[in-house]
Amino acid sequence: MAQITPHDSFDSFDRIGELEQRLREAEETLEAIRNGDVDAVVVGGTSGQQVYTLESADRPYRVLIEQMQESAVTLGCDGTILYCNQRLATLVGRLRSTLIGQHIQAFLGSHERARFDDFLALDASRSAEFNMLRQDSVEVPVTISMVELAVEHEQSRIICCVVTDLSAIRKRRDELASANILLANEIEVRTRAEASLQLALDAADMGNWDLDLITGNLTRSSRYNQIFGHFNTAKTWDPSITLAHFLAADQDAVTEAFARARLTGVVDFEKRIRRPTDNAIRWIQVRGLTYYRNAAPVRIAGVVSDITERRLLDEQLRQAQKMEAIGQLTGGIAHDFNNLLMIIAGSLDLLEIRVADNPGAQLYLTTARQGVSRGAKLTQQLLAFSRRQDLRVEAVCLDQLIATFQNLLDRAIGETVILNIAPAAGRWLCQTDPHQLETAILNLAINARDAMPQGGTLTIATETRSLDQREGALLGGKAGDYVVVSITDTGTGMSPDMLTKVFEPFFTTKEIGKGTGLGLSQVYGFARQSGGFVSIASVLGQGTTVSILLPRAIEQTRPRADDSLQEEVRGSGTVLVVEDDHDVRQIAGSMLRNLGYRVLEADKGRTALKMIEQHRSVDLVFSDVIMPGEMSGFDLARAIKAEHPRIPILLTSGYTGQQGPLEAVHGDAKILRKPYSQIDLSIAVRAALQPPAPK
Repeated sequence: MAQITPHDSFDSFDRIGELEQRLREAEETLEAIRNGDVDAVVVGGTSGQQVYTLESADRPYRVLIEQMQESAVTLGCDGTILYCNQRLATLVGRLRSTLIGQHIQAFLGSHERARFDDFLALDASRSAEFNMLRQDSVEVPVTISMVELAVEHEQSRIICCVVTDLSAIRKRRDELASANILLANEIEVRTRAEASLQLALDAADMGNWDLDLITGNLTRSSRYNQIFGHFNTAKTWDPSITLAHFLAADQDAVTEAFARARLTGVVDFEKRIRRPTDNAIRWIQVRGLTYYRNAAPVRIAGVVSDITERRLLDEQLRQAQKMEAIGQLTGGIAHDFNNLLMIIAGSLDLLEIRVADNPGAQLYLTTARQGVSRGAKLTQQLLAFSRRQDLRVEAVCLDQLIATFQNLLDRAIGETVILNIAPAAGRWLCQTDPHQLETAILNLAINARDAMPQGGTLTIATETRSLDQREGALLGGKAGDYVVVSITDTGTGMSPDMLTKVFEPFFTTKEIGKGTGLGLSQVYGFARQSGGFVSIASVLGQGTTVSILLPRAIEQTRPRADDSLQEEVRGSGTVLVVEDDHDVRQIAGSMLRNLGYRVLEADKGRTALKMIEQHRSVDLVFSDVIMPGEMSGFDLARAIKAEHPRIPILLTSGYTGQQGPLEAVHGDAKILRKPYSQIDLSIAVRAALQPPAPK
């Protein structure tokens, strides 16, 4: 067993004391380090003494904190600034050295300080936005993030803060908000413009399309699809699909138009398509513009519209203008022809007096008069087409009218044709001349019979129809209530080319010598003069339907009485004959002299007025209506009414339907249609000379 000597005991106590001394020094050093009272620590060892400075230990972190863009701050528990980097000093616009020891609340707005105190009192990691005050009193928006620094329990709290300047972020946010508002406004304007454009396209019944020349995709609107006869189709559509809808005769022109649009920048054409849903052929108009990128075409966009109805209206307008021009020419010819017939008929009447005892001459005269009658009928047909005949208009019940001459219709169409009469369910009166209407229906029935050489069925149907403006325009008329009579046959029908010509004078589908070609043209003119119109539909090999639409009459009027006499009436007095045609004037004067009248002659209205002033004994003025120069027969009648109201007036013309009512010219004026016989003239003159009946 080892023994401890006193010397050994003293050594042990010395060692223990040395260790205790070192422990106290270490504790004091740690306390100095904690309190920041030392800047370096010297540590001895086997290799000698080593000096450790605090600056060298945390230098990388100090550099990082000084160079960071955020402000770094160390605060005491009451907000005293214990440390800050240069960034905070720059933020508030003060020297860094002046900030240490001040309360950070001094650099906040007064309204923010109470909230900051509450925020500072929290013990968890936290973050909030505040406004710091610069030296120039400008508020700077910041985010302050705090975290507690771990310390001994009995030590005061130390808070580490990072202060982030939000000015740039706020500015960018405001700029972004402004940009978003501007973008939203632009989107709203664009949306409104697109909505307005779509509304305009819908109102114009147009579809829009966009052809991408790079991908070949064709984007279309729903109206575009409907125009082409599709309702549920894919969003993209290859251009070849569109091209396939066009008629084969138009496809090359369509392809060329789009190829040319790449160079010219514009596409505009009108072509025909066939809709697959109903196999209907429709006219469409395609219009668009080419868009370029770096001088290369990249897309063509535009609109498409169905213009079938417009094309039909244009065609009807051209046809109407053509018919009007032909009508004017026809009316002029009929007028001149009536004057020729007047000369012939008057000469025959005068000649009859001189050969009254010659039976052979009387036979020739009768034959000549029949020729004049046929010529007069022909001119009436021409005048009917040109709408220059006189109409005796009254309210007519169409079904009753057809019933009165059904027997005549049966005889006219023959035994091989079955006649069906289909009256309307409701009856309206129409405003027309019943005799002219009978002639029109009879002409159409005879045409229908001729179109059925092997027999067939002829149906005459009546109906009432109300047309709006669009329907009226498509049929060549105007809106209103109409009474319709349709004549339908089961005959040979007509081709589309023939349908465009059927109302032209002298056009006929019959063999040479079997028709004058005036039947349908007469019907056309009669209907137009009556305020109505005619439509025709025909299918080759199946038959034809011709419909006459006449305006509805509100009240039934009393037919005019036919007070014509058949015997010559002689008289006396002075008659002033006003006629620009010398031969007609001479014949009229001779007839009047034969009837016992004294005759004065004038070739124009001005001359007639002067003669009335010179010859106060004029008892009657007998004037032609149509005369060259500035004064017509109507103008002359107005002048006489104003200056010599006691003198009666008798007018004559081959056509006067376009001139208006005679009452607007002279209340007692009468009219005598050319060509007239001596008997007709004697009756008209006697009627004109008789004083008007008291009203």
